[in-house]
Amino acid sequence: LRETIHSVTGQRDPRFEIIAVNDGSPDNSRQILEDLKEEIGDRLIVLTVENGGVSRARNTGVRSSRGKYLAFIDQDDLWAPEKIEEQVALLESDPSMSLSFTNESIIDDQGNLIRENVLTLGARNRGAILEALLFDNFIPISSVMMPREVFDRTGGFRPEYALAEDYDLLLRAAELGTADFIDKPLLKYRTHKESGTFRKIDRIMAESFEILDAWKSRRPDLFRNNLFRYGMFKIKFYFLKLKIRISAGFTP
Repeated sequence: LRETIHSVTGQRDPRFEIIAVNDGSPDNSRQILEDLKEEIGDRLIVLTVENGGVSRARNTGVRSSRGKYLAFIDQDDLWAPEKIEEQVALLESDPSMSLSFTNESIIDDQGNLIRENVLTLGARNRGAILEALLFDNFIPISSVMMPREVFDRTGGFRPEYALAEDYDLLLRAAELGTADFIDKPLLKYRTHKESGTFRKIDRIMAESFEILDAWKSRRPDLFRNNLFRYGMFKIKFYFLKLKIRISAGFTP
């Protein structure tokens, strides 16, 4: 957490505020945030709320923010120093843009590089990305920046989603305008050996399928020529679940 916040305070563009929401974390996050508050000062706003899930925590943080643009970062991810600067410039260049996102690198618990420029060619979409995003959730939320006005129009993160809340929000944002991609690893995503993915995969699948099927009912025009991609989206999750079970030592 300390390293994450320092990656934000180390941005080349100093025009930012940090809203850190502690939603009842049982670890020492509260003490770390109090120490960082003394170090950073008024630029860091620390909010403590009851544990109501990540969506409520993020919405609480947004309500307390004052900036024109919003960016999200999970507590163990890291930003490159130029991230805010480059994304603000990109969004300022096109008022029709509803979000921007960047490439990412994967690091381990100790910060060692595992893989760089993770997003593949198919994920490097620009312009109208809603259709592509529906069938491939390729945008890491910690790489995203969007106008506050766009976030407000989406209604924010939906509390009923605990693990696919980012996919849901980004689809609604993508429907409101265009998107652009910075093909630089301005995000370092930290992966953990004990990430809990095995315990979460069933809920991730259920929420993602519910979101996709809701779009199918509301926007059937997006699915008429994409039934194969619709099926493959679901099949990929089943293969992912099988892979996770095998890697965790469980038989299919």
